[in-house]
Amino acid sequence: MGDGKCLTGPFAAGGGPASGGVAMIEIMGALGLVEWLGLASVSAVVLGAFRFRARPRRGDAAAAAAAPPPVVARQGGDGAGLPPTVSPADAHRARVQASTEAFQTGRGSVVLRIVHHLPYEYVDEFTAIEAIDALRGAGPDAPVDIILHTPGGLLHSAQQILHALKHHRGRKTAFIPYSAWSAGTMIALACDEIVLGSSAVIGPIDPQLGGLPAPLLAELLDDKSNDRINDQMLVIAKMAKQAVKEAKEFACDYVNPVHNGGNESCALTNELIGSGRNHQAPIMPQEARAMGLNVSMDMPELMYQICQPPPEEEAMLTVNLFGSRVDEKTASLLDLKSLEKLVR
Repeated sequence: MGDGKCLTGPFAAGGGPASGGVAMIEIMGALGLVEWLGLASVSAVVLGAFRFRARPRRGDAAAAAAAPPPVVARQGGDGAGLPPTVSPADAHRARVQASTEAFQTGRGSVVLRIVHHLPYEYVDEFTAIEAIDALRGAGPDAPVDIILHTPGGLLHSAQQILHALKHHRGRKTAFIPYSAWSAGTMIALACDEIVLGSSAVIGPIDPQLGGLPAPLLAELLDDKSNDRINDQMLVIAKMAKQAVKEAKEFACDYVNPVHNGGNESCALTNELIGSGRNHQAPIMPQEARAMGLNVSMDMPELMYQICQPPPEEEAMLTVNLFGSRVDEKTASLLDLKSLEKLVR
């Protein structure tokens, strides 16, 4: 960072590869991306996740259930259509649902599944609504099992989930077979027990501002005098400082005391926010246990089945913020005439 200049990055005012990174922050800020979400995930959201296919929303569940499942017709050698079969995507959803129901029956619990695989999936307001409604529908003392596989998400949505968990009296257990970053880690910390896969990871919970770590942005106020920071960057640094303060306050408020040795200390959450670790520096099960977290590694096999990624989507046109493009896979599956129609 030069004197009186903005952050450098690929989205400069001049359009060159070494121009001001504040443009990136402006774009992300306009999208409301002040969150607990890793930089790699934010980049995927901004650069690759604006598709013509809308993300399925929970409110569409009833309509989806009423509609007949899509089918894939198999052609015999004579061209005659064989009996239709369920599409790979629907078969995957059915397997996940069956595994979830089997797990719920065996545990006698209410199961909340927060599982994200695609670039445009993360903890958002729809995740919060689903979690709040699941807890509202559960009995006040019902055990709750939360299955987590997520890159993180929006801070305010995560806080809503944390608030609902804190005020639910029943025992809460988080299952993380693979990974739960950022907001996913904080949701796990709100539970009475965290069950980790043998190679599962959680991570720091420092808030991100436009995909950049708020604690580091806040340090600009100490590292440089105000007359050496332009006005826009000064505002961003002050916003970052406020974000860190707020994150420390409510992370400490919502962490389950069992992970602090039963006391109300803020030492654990302060460490996870301000330790200086990279936002996606992994915390493996052994380290999590050494930090004092109530961690078990007795992961049920069904968890791995429930968190399997869906089959790869069929080719589709992808749109990013800076223009339209058709990816190589799509182009390889389309003839030139179809391709021209798509990009017009």
